[in-house]
Amino acid sequence: MAARSQLNTYITNHYQGMSPEQLILMLFKAALEKISLVQEGIEEADIPKRGENLSKVIDIVSTLNASLNPDMTDEGTHFLRGLYGAILMELPKVSVTNDLEILRKVHSYISRLKEIWETDVMQKGKTAVNPYVIPSTPKNGPFHKGFAPDNSQQSGFQSICA
Repeated sequence: MAARSQLNTYITNHYQGMSPEQLILMLFKAALEKISLVQEGIEEADIPKRGENLSKVIDIVSTLNASLNPDMTDEGTHFLRGLYGAILMELPKVSVTNDLEILRKVHSYISRLKEIWETDVMQKGKTAVNPYVIPSTPKNGPFHKGFAPDNSQQSGFQSICA
């Protein structure tokens, strides 16, 4: 029991010492790792591996989407909301269809976002615009209407590629 408490303290201190920019980068990296594990699960016909990691990817993308600053209404933030919404609509299909093409597209999008994040935010430091930093006291409570994708009538990746 004491070891578990120490582990929880270590984990809490580790993440509390990270900047919001580092946390977002960590989420991108974790999503890419979990997507690779989903693909392995499909190729190995390992249903639990596929399902557990697919759930984790969906959770990570949901966290990225919910972390967007609701006060930012610029084109880039709007694009991210649409992209995350499209990804969240497509990923659950993988659990039924084992569609590797969906995983490739999601991996490609997240990988590109990670690259952009590393070059435009991490290297430029605090001067870069960070769409993920949420004010400490949101105006409309913890759930903001801005988190929902604005293109609700369109679905899939086509809504963000058109």
